Amino acid sequence: MKKRLSSRSRLTAVGLAGVMTLGLSAAQLTAGTASAEDAPAEATTTVTDHGLRITGPKTVDAYAYPGESFAFLDSARYLAAAEVGYEFATTRDSYGATPVMTMTTIDGKKRGETVTVPAELVDGMNGLKDGLRVRVVNSQGKVIFDEKRTLCPAGYDPQRIAPNGPSEASYPTFCGGNWFTRSVVFGVDQGWASNLEAYADIEGVKIGHKLTMTTAITRPLAAFLGISEEERKLKQKVTVRNVCKEWGCDDAAFRGEPMEGFSAEGADVGQLMQDVSPGTSAAGGIEDSGVVERTPNLYLADEIKRADNATASTEPGTKGAAPKVADPVNDTLPDLVAEPAWSIGTERQGGKDRLTFNAHEWNAGPAPLVVEGFRRPKGRVMDAYQFFYEEGEQVGYAKTGTMKYHAAPGHWHWHFLDFAQYELVTTKGELVTTSGKQSWCLVPTDPVDMLAKNAAWRPELIGLDSACGGKNAKWLRESLPVGWGDTYSQYQTEAFDLTGVPNGTYKIRITVNPDGNLHEVTAENNVSLRKVVLGGKPGARTVKVPKIDGVDTESGDYMFATETALTAFGTASTSAHTHH
Repeated sequence: MKKRLSSRSRLTAVGLAGVMTLGLSAAQLTAGTASAEDAPAEATTTVTDHGLRITGPKTVDAYAYPGESFAFLDSARYLAAAEVGYEFATTRDSYGATPVMTMTTIDGKKRGETVTVPAELVDGMNGLKDGLRVRVVNSQGKVIFDEKRTLCPAGYDPQRIAPNGPSEASYPTFCGGNWFTRSVVFGVDQGWASNLEAYADIEGVKIGHKLTMTTAITRPLAAFLGISEEERKLKQKVTVRNVCKEWGCDDAAFRGEPMEGFSAEGADVGQLMQDVSPGTSAAGGIEDSGVVERTPNLYLADEIKRADNATASTEPGTKGAAPKVADPVNDTLPDLVAEPAWSIGTERQGGKDRLTFNAHEWNAGPAPLVVEGFRRPKGRVMDAYQFFYEEGEQVGYAKTGTMKYHAAPGHWHWHFLDFAQYELVTTKGELVTTSGKQSWCLVPTDPVDMLAKNAAWRPELIGLDSACGGKNAKWLRESLPVGWGDTYSQYQTEAFDLTGVPNGTYKIRITVNPDGNLHEVTAENNVSLRKVVLGGKPGARTVKVPKIDGVDTESGDYMFATETALTAFGTASTSAHTHH
């Protein structure tokens, strides 16, 4: 039997907007009518002059494999704001504080009254609690799917439906954050429609079956938003199609094979590349009892020394370009912040007990962190320069460190060597052991403070995208926009080696910009500490992690509760790094 797609791999591989909305015009989105071939069908919503409403075509398709009683359905369903835009902002004062959401209507440049969303309608940083209901019935009228879910008033495929709004959608294309997110913003711009996350895996249906799906904003939320009974619902007729005829059954996207960074079950391809057969070794690894263990990057220092003997690279810029500066002003600098470690556990790998954890560093602004590498004439080493920006314009640069090409499974790209340091220390701050992680490929994985000054709501639009380059790269740029952080998962050789470490209480110390090579506003927030209590015995070590500010970060995965986050920048930058 063929593998079924997980929701994550479907979203990234199929390109849902293309699957379900191909040919859907702005007028059809506005009026809620079907596409041209379905023109005789009656519209399912009534156009009004203002307010939010659900809209979309009246007839859509679902897809199934031959011989299977299972279909995946994600039709075009949009939250439209024809005349007035809606902005939602959620904030909290500390890790353990209850998030507070506000809503503001926007007409052109005029902002309306800001009102507080009732607490019972707020799902943390993830959107509007139980705000969306998806219900599917078969041709006999039997309900075969009925589910309430958080409504995310943002979408991975925003559509312009009227000329009265901004030329580009301004809000993030996802909802959610991590344990330490301070504020998020999402919304629907005036004259735009946002794709609703309303997918459904339907059991007990086959190719050729006819279904009816109703998507509705639930009544309590509709009452708060002022959406009428008629405009809060969208009913669509569904035909289950043969996926093999439509897409071809050899298509990796529908066979559950890894594509665009994720496997069929949502696993990171970087991890899959580590799964080599026992008794073999991979580039950059050593063989140990049938387990491939990545060699720590300690060898980089010697290689850099050798490369230093080569002719230095040409400094960036030409005559008339931004100048080299020794003391950049604060308005052009980032403020790098280290958050406490989280998702902490133990593993037995390569015959050793290790302490695994997630590390997270972010940029509080007011300017982006932009580091560019310029390759030296000889060797796989780049000279790294930090570039300074003010009001979107480059105003200077300074030499800041080195980049090295990392040729190992799960990597095969360039790393910046001067970003962070991870240590296990005693309660008195004495060093116990250091993580093998010594280099970084920086990308914005997590929103942390979308209300910070100069925060980038859609980093993919500002022209400072991160690209960590292949082995033949001559130049590359890595960046952290204002308000965004980068999460790294530390396991295997990048986790802490617990060999010889007694049971007891310790702290994980995360330091960003440890050598001070990067220019930033202040270094006062560069270090974080997280208490851990080690127990167990060799071969079966354990760890207990006390709450921080009343928050149990080990109780589940808080990061990106909605699937739409996965397509914000492509899969590489919307999940925690694994062995980058």
